[in-house]
Amino acid sequence: MPAASMTARATCRCRPASARSSPTSPAPNAISAAPTDAAMLCHRRGFLALPGGFAVAAFWTRAQAATTLPSERLPRLVAAYPDHLASVEGDHLVWRDGTRQPTGAASPERPFEQMLRDASIADQLRQTYERGPPAGPPPLNHSPGRLRNTAFFTRMYGDCRQAAFARSLTSVTWMPKTRPQRLQVTGVNDVARRLEQVIGDLESMPDRFKAYLVPSAGTYNCRPVADTGLMSMHGFGTAIDINVERSDYWAWANRRGQIAYRNRIPYEIAAVFEAHGFIWGGKWYHFDTMHFEYRPELLA
Repeated sequence: MPAASMTARATCRCRPASARSSPTSPAPNAISAAPTDAAMLCHRRGFLALPGGFAVAAFWTRAQAATTLPSERLPRLVAAYPDHLASVEGDHLVWRDGTRQPTGAASPERPFEQMLRDASIADQLRQTYERGPPAGPPPLNHSPGRLRNTAFFTRMYGDCRQAAFARSLTSVTWMPKTRPQRLQVTGVNDVARRLEQVIGDLESMPDRFKAYLVPSAGTYNCRPVADTGLMSMHGFGTAIDINVERSDYWAWANRRGQIAYRNRIPYEIAAVFEAHGFIWGGKWYHFDTMHFEYRPELLA
């Protein structure tokens, strides 16, 4: 996004460095071989509304009910990230180097705010993300993908606060036929290549969709999520925001403690991203309609 927009937007979401808490002890679900500082530095917004009948309205009913983690969901992580993960053994996720990470699958479901700030591997998969256009606002706190185990993603993609992280980034050209813009994303898990596939499909869409896409509001940015202080997926180079001027964000619509859902992004755009492994912040209770992040395990 333009620098002025980025500055204004960051002000409403991100805490200044002086307000960030100091590193804390690793959470019980941290990777045993290499504890990782979970008090990381970066994040943001997300949501969607489209007309639809009863069949579409059932989307949210199904999603709301699917909040208990079935054990069979854990292997989706191994299938989604085969270069990094070897297997699931009992209540542990086994990385290819032999490191074992507790999944927390045996733990009872906790209040949403606790999971949001200290998610286990199981919590990441606890809410169901479904393809297809929802009929309107999602149920309270149904935000599949917002529950993230920071240690898991830091081990996989790296720590953007370390100089070596830059080696994992690569450049892609966003919408080269419409309004070329160079963006940085991670090359890990073929995220850059998959985003290029998204771009190709979006370029082939009718011109009426292009105004929602350009300019992009950004990809890689080492920053925290405003309401949790944990690392944003932008800090791992796995997320992209489309045109902020056509988007809506829950904090902008939060009035007197109540979130008024809004969306202007056509679902056809989200469908393209979903086809290549990216989920949409337009399907979150805390909506962020410009936001897409690579999370293939949730689309399995």
